[in-house]
Amino acid sequence: MERKKTEEAPHARRRRHILFFEVITLQFAVVALLVYVNFLAIAADFSSHLGLTRAAEALYNQALFVQKYTRGADSQPVIDTLNEIAYFYYDSNQTDKAVQVIDRNLAICQAKFGQDDPQLAWTLSMASLTYDGAGRYSEAERMARRALPILESAYGKQNWSVASTWNRLGLALEGEERFPEAEDAFIRALRIREFNFGTNSPSLLPILQNLARTYEEHGKQEEAAACRRRAEEIAAR
Repeated sequence: MERKKTEEAPHARRRRHILFFEVITLQFAVVALLVYVNFLAIAADFSSHLGLTRAAEALYNQALFVQKYTRGADSQPVIDTLNEIAYFYYDSNQTDKAVQVIDRNLAICQAKFGQDDPQLAWTLSMASLTYDGAGRYSEAERMARRALPILESAYGKQNWSVASTWNRLGLALEGEERFPEAEDAFIRALRIREFNFGTNSPSLLPILQNLARTYEEHGKQEEAAACRRRAEEIAAR
């Protein structure tokens, strides 16, 4: 019996060594995959900023493909990437594609999460922006209003996602020519960003521009001019 144990020991050691190297190889593969996906996302964002729309679209879709078949079609990375792609299409004036992508992501989130889940709420906020870009203002308003209480409950009323959603609600209300309500929404968004980032933060610029435009459309020229002066001063810094 002792001889049998001695003969089996080298085989057992080899099996342990093989298992060890398999685990290490898998870990390296996972790390390499994450690095590759991050590279694709960064390259896509950089290409978008440079105006290389086709290159950015290809890189985003490649990142989505890798995440879908390695992490799952309804995984968090896929949801996040779909939101990024929807925003990319919105920002590059490809509104039909933006709506298709955000509708696809909403379906995933509604199936995966509860109705009060903050991830669903953030996707609703993105949908509000996307629908606004497509001129579907009443739907955009509905999405933003549905998202706001969920985000406020999950993260607090001073959270950046809440500010972004107030800004998007303002855009929808502006599109509906409900200017006093739009002004209120933009001011709420502005106050939250001031609270988080300070009164001279560049993050205030988009909201100041939206607010100035709404003031002008509502005939408040002095208020509009004050917003534009403040935006210019922040930009100059």
